[in-house]
Amino acid sequence: MKRTIYFLGACIALVFLAAGCQSAPKDIPEDLTAEELINLAQASYDQGNVKAAQAYYETIIIRYGHQMDKLVEAEYEIAHLKVKEKKWQQAIPDLQRILSYYESDVDGTLPPAFRKLVEIDMAKIPERELIEAGVIAASGQE
Repeated sequence: MKRTIYFLGACIALVFLAAGCQSAPKDIPEDLTAEELINLAQASYDQGNVKAAQAYYETIIIRYGHQMDKLVEAEYEIAHLKVKEKKWQQAIPDLQRILSYYESDVDGTLPPAFRKLVEIDMAKIPERELIEAGVIAASGQE
């Protein structure tokens, strides 16, 4: 009985420890470049810390959002995190917004890779989710 209680206590402690690892960074140094923030975001995601990854991408938007290439990359990565988590209704407007940047990009200055990645992510979204979001009409509707 005592072993079971100790085992359960250890399991609970591990759950809280794992949850603690899923926190966003509180202080992100001001002198980090967009590239450094991207590297930190990717490393955080690789370690299973989605919250930290998203915080780094959001920091890029805040600090470097005036640079459209950085804005598109950070917004795409946030949307892609939502796609990976199958949070379709959250991802759809983000992906649509990014596509709208490309529609407005008459000079062709935005990185073309992210447009293709957005299209790939949109293709992953189940049809019923696209219908619910109003992106496409339901089959058989007139």
